[in-house]
Amino acid sequence: MQNQILEFYLTHHFMLQGWDRSIDKAMLYKVLPYVSASKEGKKLAIVMPSFLSQKGIPPKEEKCLVIVLLQNLLKTAYWCDHPNYLFKKEKQSEFQIIY
Repeated sequence: MQNQILEFYLTHHFMLQGWDRSIDKAMLYKVLPYVSASKEGKKLAIVMPSFLSQKGIPPKEEKCLVIVLLQNLLKTAYWCDHPNYLFKKEKQSEFQIIY
C-alpha cells in the first residue's frame, strides 16, 4: 500500500494494522474525502455503518470504523462496536462523527 492517500499520510503502523483489520485502499478513498485533518493534536473520526453502506462498503459486522489522526497523519484505524467509551477515554481528542 502506498504511504499517501489524498492529503493524508499513512504511518507504518497504519499500513500493517490496516491489512490485518481489513481496511483497504479502496475503502479509504471512499471515506477520507469526508474526514477533515486535525488542526493540532489527536483526532478520532468515527465512521458510522450507515455511511459505509451508503458508499458501497459493507460494514464489518455492523461496527463503526474509527480512524485516529494526528494532523494529516493517519496513525491507526480499527473496527469498534461501541465507540461511546472513546468520549470518556480520549477527553483531550477532537472528534468527528461521519454518518
